[in-house]
Amino acid sequence: MRGVKGDTGRRYRLYPSDEQAGRLASWGHTCRWLYNTALGQRQFAWQQRKTTLGVTAQCAFLTEARKDFDWVADLPAQSGQQVLRQLDQAYRNWWNPQHPAGAPTRKRRSARLSIPFPGQAVHVRRLNRRWGAVTLPKIGEVRFRWSRPLGGAVRNAVVSFDGVAWHIGFGIHTGVTPPEAHARPVTVVGVDRGVKVALAMSDGRMWNRAFTTSGQERGLARLKSKAGRQETARRKRGAKTSNRARKVRVEIARTEAKIRNRRRDFLMWAANRLCRQSATVKLENLNTKAMTATAKGTIEEPGTNVRQKAGLNRAILDKGWGMFETALANQARITGTRIVRVPAAFTSQRCSRCGNTDPNNRESQAMFRCGSCGHQANADVNAAINIRDTAEAAPPLTGRAVRDRDRKVPCRPPTQRRRRTTMEAGTSRP
Repeated sequence: MRGVKGDTGRRYRLYPSDEQAGRLASWGHTCRWLYNTALGQRQFAWQQRKTTLGVTAQCAFLTEARKDFDWVADLPAQSGQQVLRQLDQAYRNWWNPQHPAGAPTRKRRSARLSIPFPGQAVHVRRLNRRWGAVTLPKIGEVRFRWSRPLGGAVRNAVVSFDGVAWHIGFGIHTGVTPPEAHARPVTVVGVDRGVKVALAMSDGRMWNRAFTTSGQERGLARLKSKAGRQETARRKRGAKTSNRARKVRVEIARTEAKIRNRRRDFLMWAANRLCRQSATVKLENLNTKAMTATAKGTIEEPGTNVRQKAGLNRAILDKGWGMFETALANQARITGTRIVRVPAAFTSQRCSRCGNTDPNNRESQAMFRCGSCGHQANADVNAAINIRDTAEAAPPLTGRAVRDRDRKVPCRPPTQRRRRTTMEAGTSRP
């Protein structure tokens, strides 16, 4: 089984003790430092010497760093090597013309803490019907909630903290072969993603869920306003971040993590149901990143309708359009569903009955009324029917256009601003 990769994942709620949680948090910051330092080292090597460092050479530098710094040596060696392999994989994804990933970037201090482990470094056993335990290097046995069976052999593990609680995710090799065809081969459904209703299907179904309550929205706005005042005062005094400010940031992180968990739960549920019921799922070919770009412009050329555009951006991001595509792609591997992206032009303005296209057909966000034949329907459902009936003309969901840099230098690392960062430089985490 050595060398066999995982083909699915399992995620469980982890319950470490206070001492274990403190050590895991320290390891999470060390992993972030290691990733950023290794990234800077690779960038420096390319900019100054036109050489590409690989994971083998950087593992040798890691060994030297473990001798010099106790807090680096405290991190399990397998975890440090896994971090360097993740960076190497990020570069390979960037160099691959068929992968949508961009250039590797530094991890912020506010990023989610995570510690990777190889499969041979962890041991999982079931305690009873509700609980399991995983043995981690230098940590010992940690209990986790056994919410579902593993279903295969553990190939790797990642311990993470999302601002609310600790979790452990396992990469599992199940050995299950994906089906060649869907169980219902003739079923086709079009899905329209909206800002009022999250998902509208061509068969008339509409799925939506509120991820925040009115109280949470008010509380989150109050906490962010308080954090902004504290940060302004800190900068004026030139002081360090106070304990009160840290507590406010923790509360903000907890609230936002709860919202993310609700959004993820809804999107995974919707993707699972759609893929199991339909052989083909059609989506609009939307560039979500470009659609949610800021409109504020520059000082010389300020943007227009900035507040309105900011509200639209928040509404799109709140519905998780990009996460829904990812969830569909993951679930389609199991059910054999085809995910097709079609051109998005005029799908919300075209009548699904007569084909008349006119911006005035859509009276409001919810109502569609055709000016030619008088057809009335929910605007999102009408758009979903148009998506279903649109011919396939867009690239596959997992592809991307070949960029100029891929044609010229397919193995060129990113050239960003010069940084004299090496594995040996610096005695403290950034």
